[in-house]
Amino acid sequence: MNRRTWAELVVLAALWGAVYPLIELALRELSPTVVVLGRVLLACLLLVPLAVRRDALTDLWRRPRPIIETVLVQSTIPLLLLTYGQRYVPAGIAGILVGAQPLFVAMLAYRYAPDERPQGWRGAIGLAVGFIGLVLLFGVDLRGGGLALLGGALVLVAALCYAAGAVMIHRRHATAPPLGVATSAMLVTGAATVPPAALTLPGHLPGVGVLVAMGILGVACTGMTLVLFYTLIARTGPARAALAFYLSPAFAVAFGIAFLSEQLTLTSVVGLGAIVVGCLLAAHRAESAPA
Repeated sequence: MNRRTWAELVVLAALWGAVYPLIELALRELSPTVVVLGRVLLACLLLVPLAVRRDALTDLWRRPRPIIETVLVQSTIPLLLLTYGQRYVPAGIAGILVGAQPLFVAMLAYRYAPDERPQGWRGAIGLAVGFIGLVLLFGVDLRGGGLALLGGALVLVAALCYAAGAVMIHRRHATAPPLGVATSAMLVTGAATVPPAALTLPGHLPGVGVLVAMGILGVACTGMTLVLFYTLIARTGPARAALAFYLSPAFAVAFGIAFLSEQLTLTSVVGLGAIVVGCLLAAHRAESAPA
């Protein structure tokens, strides 16, 4: 890969990592459903015109039920679970837990995606190492009380939903335009969260800091990242584009420390390392080695 591609990967990872501290800032004055609704509506402002211009939605919505079911699992449910969970979990920990998504993809692949199953001893060791990292985080960093454990569980279930949604996309929409899937996810999530968000709208205009956080979260960290991610997939392939996913938890931890004064614990470092190594081993494919 050339330097431009590496730079784009780092930018993408940084934007994904910034999601968690931005959510934490937004939650100071907004309910979780309002945060999710605002995030996806802002993303729609960027994605919908692109998807319409490229005719990325027409074929997907000829049969609406499959795409609605898929994006509910892949987007709507995990976005809500993640945002509710972050009321009780530090941004850095949330980023690390969501970073376990490839572990769940590998686990689900044993049953639902045979061509994506972890390979041999590397895959088995990868799953074991990754889940050891999760156990460390829950056993040490989230042991402080019931709410912390609840928040961690919600975030981890969100990661599982992201993984299940990825498998559903692979099985049901492998030939669909990725931009169309991403845009559909934002549209369906927006429609689903309007009613509950309407019940929890704030009685006053949020502060400037919260509005700025929401703007960055929706436009840059949701809409722009989806466009950049799928551009990288088209240019370099999905395996290389996915490198940004493995880097993003480290950015989440760094941003949490820098902007939210979160504490970096040894367990977080070890847990993050174990999850990243486990994900890489579990995702290894003998046939994917570079020529």
